[in-house]
Amino acid sequence: MALRFKKGLPLLTVPKIRLLVSGHQHEHSVFLSFSPKAKAEKSHRGGLPSAFIRYSSSTPKGMEVKCQCGTISFSTSNPSPLSVYHCHCIECQKQSSSAFGTSAIFPADGIFPLHPELKAKLRIWTRPSNEGRAMDCYFCGKCGVRVMHRIRDADGRERDTVSIKGGLVEGLNWKGAKHIYTRSAVVPIPHGVERCDGAPEEMEGRKEGKRKTDNT
Repeated sequence: MALRFKKGLPLLTVPKIRLLVSGHQHEHSVFLSFSPKAKAEKSHRGGLPSAFIRYSSSTPKGMEVKCQCGTISFSTSNPSPLSVYHCHCIECQKQSSSAFGTSAIFPADGIFPLHPELKAKLRIWTRPSNEGRAMDCYFCGKCGVRVMHRIRDADGRERDTVSIKGGLVEGLNWKGAKHIYTRSAVVPIPHGVERCDGAPEEMEGRKEGKRKTDNT
């Protein structure tokens, strides 16, 4: 905590506090501006005299996610994804009802645990994955659009990332997306893009190395 002056007024800066906004925690800086005419008596909050409190968010604004009907709407925890993947595996062809599925990878913190209001609007289907893992797949309960999925490892621990469907992320930068599981691709892969036949050697949220099996 530091005391500094601005335009002759002492300004007390509290470095960081955590606020609960729409069910998610955010870090904020707090500035307490004291008037020179402030009364000497102490307030009931921390023994400080009366002050004007100004909040300044230090957390960059995340990206907006909306389903087709607009029922599902929330912000990501980061202003940009950690990575974007075009996945050509058979499972992603089925879940997208198309040639491939696109996932934007974001930190799960700030999205999970889900806010009760958001959770009530979502439906979940869990499918088994390889080596004892499971994938929790979230859908809009009204329009049925796949929103995101999160993997639980064999020990039951959820990964610290979440895969959000690219078409739902407003303003997503599609340049530089990596094409994975191209061995089962049903459309040509563009020249010059980063690609791999199966899973990438490293993937956000997965601590172990590349798997020999499909579906990370």
